[in-house]
Amino acid sequence: MRRFFKWLMVIVAACCLLLVLAYGAYLKRDQIGVWLGLTEAKPELSATPLFKPMERFVISLEGGAQTHYLVLELALVTHNPAQLTDLEELSPLIRNAMVQYFSHRTLENVRQELQDISALQSSLLGKLTTTLQGYGYRTYLDEVLITKVLVQ
Repeated sequence: MRRFFKWLMVIVAACCLLLVLAYGAYLKRDQIGVWLGLTEAKPELSATPLFKPMERFVISLEGGAQTHYLVLELALVTHNPAQLTDLEELSPLIRNAMVQYFSHRTLENVRQELQDISALQSSLLGKLTTTLQGYGYRTYLDEVLITKVLVQ
């Protein structure tokens, strides 16, 4: 009987130890995933937003007999400092995404979209995120700001 209780105590202690280890692994699952190479480390984020101004976009618009142009200046907002250098390298993809977004829009479509700037900024953010992810890049963009717009 004494032997039985001894083995029972060993089994209970082993189960308790196993539960403690499992709970610790659960709490540190993000770090364990990085150690095993299953996930990427979460970047250190800035407390304040970081801005990346983009060069001016000049895009031709469809619109009757005359050619019309959209001049657009954007600033990309992120809290990830490493993203600022990545955005410089991704400039051709970003420019292409903007051209694709506005390529089949008419002058009237663009003027109507400009009535709700925040909705347009959200649409542009979605387009940029989709385009960059399509090329295999992780984006940490928080917002797209339209800093200047001119329609001729």
